[in-house]
Amino acid sequence: MRPSGGVLSGPAGTLLHYRRTRLRNPATEASRKAAVEDDAADVPEDTRDHWLDEVTSDEEQHRRGMLARIINTFAVPYLWFRRVFVFLVTTPGKLVGISVILSMAIFAAGYSMSQSSSERQSELDVLLTTTEPMSYAAHNLYTSLSLADTIATTGFVQAGVESAGTRARYSAAIDRAMVSATESAAGISFSDRDTLQLIADIERKIPVYTGLVETARMNNRIGNPVGVAYMAEASSLMRDDILPAAARLFNLTSSDVRDQQSRLTRPQWVPLSGLLAAVLFLVVAQWLLWRMTRRRLNRGFLVATALMLIAIAWVSASNFGTWQAGTRGFEEASMPWDSLTASRIQAQQARTSETLALVRRQSVADSNVSFEATTEAVTVALDDFEQAEGHNPNASGTNRTQIAEARASLADWEAAHRRFTDAMNNGNYPEAVRLATTTTLVPGSPATSAAAYDRLDGALSRLIADARSSMRAFISDGLAATQLVSTAVLLLSVLAIIAVWIGMRPRLQEYL
Repeated sequence: MRPSGGVLSGPAGTLLHYRRTRLRNPATEASRKAAVEDDAADVPEDTRDHWLDEVTSDEEQHRRGMLARIINTFAVPYLWFRRVFVFLVTTPGKLVGISVILSMAIFAAGYSMSQSSSERQSELDVLLTTTEPMSYAAHNLYTSLSLADTIATTGFVQAGVESAGTRARYSAAIDRAMVSATESAAGISFSDRDTLQLIADIERKIPVYTGLVETARMNNRIGNPVGVAYMAEASSLMRDDILPAAARLFNLTSSDVRDQQSRLTRPQWVPLSGLLAAVLFLVVAQWLLWRMTRRRLNRGFLVATALMLIAIAWVSASNFGTWQAGTRGFEEASMPWDSLTASRIQAQQARTSETLALVRRQSVADSNVSFEATTEAVTVALDDFEQAEGHNPNASGTNRTQIAEARASLADWEAAHRRFTDAMNNGNYPEAVRLATTTTLVPGSPATSAAAYDRLDGALSRLIADARSSMRAFISDGLAATQLVSTAVLLLSVLAIIAVWIGMRPRLQEYL
């Protein structure tokens, strides 16, 4: 019921009075809100009830997300690192750490030496099967071209048509030169453009030379004097253009052989120092182990040290053998090889000059000067070969016989050349032709220039072949010294690692 005056009574009036009083009393409402906020402050942020979602910036969310990812990323590694560090500061941890460090050092040293020895063995094999044969092909090219020019000039002097034997020797020399040029090019990489261009120039000029020789022969058969001019032009082309290019090719390939041989026979200082460092680590580790366990010697560590010392001794012996065979021996063999080749070419050119003087019927004064230089060069080359043979314990009596034959032939050639010069100066042309072209020896008569030269050239050719065999033998000895080094060092290193862990095992069991 509503009483008079609009005032309610009973419960309804009481509720209305409470609401009006609450609205009319701001202090009470403020205190209530403060109490609610205090209660909410005690509740975690992610469990509060909100009338509206709080708005946060994207930058703040990104910052919190990056921090969380960083923490999540490094939390587990940090935990593992902390556990490992805590373990390593203990005595068992120190023992395990020493074993791991030793294992890594030994394996690194052994693997490095194994790889270095394997690469050296492979490169020595390439030197023996590719580089040296390429140099020998360049040598054959050089000597064959010079020999062809000498034979062609000598055959041109012979009366009438040259003999079938002379023609066959000339053709064989040209064929051998062309084959040797191809073999030389086969062993050269495509990046070496200069050397390939050098070979191409030689191959392009050889047909020009043979064409001039054939033209000279044709004019000589029909009695045309212009044949002399063609032969002189052919010989000039050979000696001024083709032979210098062939000599340059021979020098380049010979230098490659010497450089590779010198580089591959040096001691392996860096890998060897790694093995020495591994032994030093083993000694230091045994001292640390004695300090921690009060036991002076560890069998496993002693075995590992012995294995590494065996590896060092093996590698040192291999390096010494390679150096002995590849450096000293190779140098002793390569010196006469180069000097004999140069002197043989010089002798062939002197023989050509001698014959050309006969063809042109000119003064032999210039040829005498070159002849004296040639005889001196041949004498020096024979001395070099004889000296190298004196240092070679495997020197054979055959080489000494060939040296004696070469010296005798050189003396006969000098005597025959003096008679040839006298005949030319006195105008005795038939005698000069006989001395320059006759190769048969009449019993009781002195040797002709042609016969003495043929004997000298044959002796020099055999000595060059022996020198090359000696060089290849020294290279083979260097290659043999590297056999099994790679596998043996790696195997010894693995066994040393196993010995380290076996030796450490009893010490670790004391703490289990």
